[in-house]
Amino acid sequence: MSAQISVKGIALPTSKVVLEIKVTADLNVSAFIARQKANRFLIMQAGDQLCASEPELSVGEKIVWRVPIAYAPSRRGALGIVGHLLVDAESGEVIIADNQTAEDFLARAEVLNARATL
Repeated sequence: MSAQISVKGIALPTSKVVLEIKVTADLNVSAFIARQKANRFLIMQAGDQLCASEPELSVGEKIVWRVPIAYAPSRRGALGIVGHLLVDAESGEVIIADNQTAEDFLARAEVLNARATL
């Protein structure tokens, strides 16, 4: 299994840099479980045409799985990413990233659907 870690807010010089990062945390939620939690959240909040894609581990104030959300109508397959969910890697709590709402996901899905039918 591979995972990607993104660290935000660090300004690096343009010369050679040796960067060592050590983070100690209890990861009670795996990428697989984070994806399951995201899919359950989507079913409850937005319906069955949105689905969770492959999560990436994001280290910041909290350690979270950032899960891309794809619009994937059954007849057409995945048409694009409509937003992201964050799943807390310790508690499993699911929230919508970037101050968006489930309605924002659905609005983006409608745009993708309109483009696909053209």
